[in-house]
Amino acid sequence: MTSIEGAFTIKVDGQTVSNAEDNGEGKIQASFGSEPATFTLIDGRLESNGCYLSRALVEDRSLLPKRVYWFRKEEGNASAIHVVTAKPNGTTCSLLFSGAPLMSSNNLLFADLMQDQGASVEITMV
Repeated sequence: MTSIEGAFTIKVDGQTVSNAEDNGEGKIQASFGSEPATFTLIDGRLESNGCYLSRALVEDRSLLPKRVYWFRKEEGNASAIHVVTAKPNGTTCSLLFSGAPLMSSNNLLFADLMQDQGASVEITMV
């Protein structure tokens, strides 16, 4: 499914995905922090605080984990990012970034193409 009704927060391996700290660049790699970002998923676009959270359409071709970035919404980046989908999983759902689940590494957010990291992802409705 490409939409979730209502707003939610995301934790990966117990770490809270936080809003981007603006550094003046067009995209910022997502990280974790104490202040949770509040997301909506509408038509495959994961949004929070005027930004999209997604993988870039243009990536290296390796099977290594792919970086998950914040893209400023006002810059028209919707055409430069992958669609995010939600897959029901019991009482919650998993988020898939172009088919890859989330994982964390060195306090940064990635999409696990090989799906071998086994990260625990928790979505909490707010």
